[in-house]
Amino acid sequence: MGLTAALIGGVTGVSAHMFNNALRKVPVSRSPWLHVTGFVVGCWSGNKYVQLERDLVEDINEIRADRGLPPMVGSNAWIKYQT
Repeated sequence: MGLTAALIGGVTGVSAHMFNNALRKVPVSRSPWLHVTGFVVGCWSGNKYVQLERDLVEDINEIRADRGLPPMVGSNAWIKYQT
């Protein structure tokens, strides 16, 4: 999931910069270092989102355990529990 999230984030970052250039009616490939910056920031934010989502599911399951409830349905899809 980390590689997929990084690639999706990277493509989103590059696309945002290209869209910005298209709106300003300048060449789409102008300032190529900003394409790289957008890709790196997008990769970082994609991985950070996965980490935040995992932490949120762990917090929810901890609250549910305190209340005597079972873990959230489908949480094994996000977190691979170790036995």
